[in-house]
Amino acid sequence: MMIVMQLQNVSKHFSGTDIIHGINLEIKSGTTTGIVGKNGAGKTTLMRMMAGDLSYEGIISTPRGMTVGYLSQQMTLDSDATVRSEMESAFSDVLKVKEKMDAVTEWLAEHEYTDPDYDNKIKEFESLQSYFETHHGYIIDVEIKTVLTGLNFELSDLDRNINEFSGGQKTRLALGKLLLERPDVLLLDEPTNHLDLETVEWLEAYLRRYTGAIVIISHDRYFLDQIVDSIYEIEYGKGTVYHGNYSNYMKAKDEIYKKQMKLYEAQQKEIKRLETFVEKNIARASTSGMAKSRRKMLEHMHVMDRPDYDYRKASFHFDIERESGNDVLRVNDLTIGYNNLILTEHLNFHVEKNDRLAILGPNGIGKSTLIKTIAKLIPVISGDILYGTNVSIGYYDQKQAEFSSNNTVLEELWEEYPHMSEKDVRSVLGQFLFSQDDAMKRVNNLSGGEKARIQISKLMLEKNNLLILDEPTNHLDISSKEVLEQALLDYPGTLIVVSHDRYFISKIANRVMEIDQDKVFLVNGDYDYYLHKKEERIAEENAEMIVEVEEKNKVNIDYEEQKRRRSEIQKIQRERDAEENKIHDLEAEIEKIEIKMTDPEVFNDYEKLDSLNEHLTTLTDNLEYAMHAWESAVERLAELELD
Repeated sequence: MMIVMQLQNVSKHFSGTDIIHGINLEIKSGTTTGIVGKNGAGKTTLMRMMAGDLSYEGIISTPRGMTVGYLSQQMTLDSDATVRSEMESAFSDVLKVKEKMDAVTEWLAEHEYTDPDYDNKIKEFESLQSYFETHHGYIIDVEIKTVLTGLNFELSDLDRNINEFSGGQKTRLALGKLLLERPDVLLLDEPTNHLDLETVEWLEAYLRRYTGAIVIISHDRYFLDQIVDSIYEIEYGKGTVYHGNYSNYMKAKDEIYKKQMKLYEAQQKEIKRLETFVEKNIARASTSGMAKSRRKMLEHMHVMDRPDYDYRKASFHFDIERESGNDVLRVNDLTIGYNNLILTEHLNFHVEKNDRLAILGPNGIGKSTLIKTIAKLIPVISGDILYGTNVSIGYYDQKQAEFSSNNTVLEELWEEYPHMSEKDVRSVLGQFLFSQDDAMKRVNNLSGGEKARIQISKLMLEKNNLLILDEPTNHLDISSKEVLEQALLDYPGTLIVVSHDRYFISKIANRVMEIDQDKVFLVNGDYDYYLHKKEERIAEENAEMIVEVEEKNKVNIDYEEQKRRRSEIQKIQRERDAEENKIHDLEAEIEKIEIKMTDPEVFNDYEKLDSLNEHLTTLTDNLEYAMHAWESAVERLAELELD
């Protein structure tokens, strides 16, 4: 593997503040590197510098001729062109070669092989053709269709104007074009945003086959587990490489922390021992020298800092006011939708106390509409939702993290819970990483992740026994997701969650329900068990499909056979009828000749008689042949009709 990008002592400062400093990183061909770190750690800043979009101090180098492609979080494809022409522009160099091939082909067609330039043109064509084939020229259309359908577009979208699509769709189109360009170094900043679960799984498979180097920023831990070879963590402005996927990184980081903590504690114990010895013995004449020696040791000792493992980590838990009954809710023949638009019909399932139900399904199928209906935020179109005893509902969705408010953080929470003291409100905010100063920030100046933490703090204080969450990990950094996961695992109530975060689902779900086209696939087990059962179901459906296709083919074969037989019967019938007509004509002709031969004028003329006799013999032979042909046709018809 060759180095395709190298970073040496790279730093970036904003307004005199170090964002990142002393970054050293090697990116090798055929590898995938995940960049992780808390929000604001400098991940996107680093990637922008790697892409050449941002100035920096230090050295970032790539070998001559290496191409770098970058997809930012905000990137969209704005163009008046059609999707097809925009995607084809990713192959502009290859298509230029095709134009040259066509020009050479045209020249060869217009000139004889005796032309002195003919051999050179042949060689030129072969060279162009080799380049065209090596760079996938013959399958450009196939590659475009593969990528677009993988990114959840229809083939009919190829001829649509790009500006007809939504912002999220334009981002997917930008990703598609970048994948088709096949840069040597592919830089992706949160590429799974705007993708449903099925599309994320397709992207994982595509990136695993990608031959170039990939550097990726993602909060999707399951996604990172599937594709990365190493993790580059940015923490306190510095970078550290961990080999393996995200789970390996977490284990390694934890082991390093434990080792450092042991060393720190051992050193602190030794420092305490030495300080105690000095304190007790410095004044004694007999031990003063030893005490001074130990004091000198203390002065020259390099004192370790206490290992700092996510010291700024939120810490909270959900509680309940009172317990619900064992039956939390039952959904009977439910139809959901909004504004008279039906999304899904005939839904039937139930939720019991302490269930952690994860709801999956493609975008637009109605997952969010379903849980909003359960949360009584939108009305039922038809069917029933029966709620159990003492069920109290707390609801959260990702859009709540996009709210606006001129309040300070403290005021925002205190207004909803005015009975609480300021000390208690500040205590709650502290659990969500809002310090004394942070509590006085204006909500409108906060990030999406900070706003999400405010809304989750409100939800925590409600103490409901049924939590309904729609994409709760959106806007959260990885450490905040981990805290939320632990809080939900410890939650004594019932949980219904819609999420595309498979790592989150695999941690908290004990039941998984997939909705697809008015069908519910419900598995009583965790996410891994759901995947196993889904594979079984797909295998069964494929087996049924094969049987169906075979039966259909059999029907088709029977139909074709019947069609062939009908055609054969009609052909033989025509042969039979033709022979019948021939027999009739021959018999009439023979009868005329026989009558003519009885005429005395002919009978007494040997030459005429001999000529008529020869003609009669020929007609008789022809009649015999016609009779045999007719009999054969009749027999073949009888056989076909018996079959």
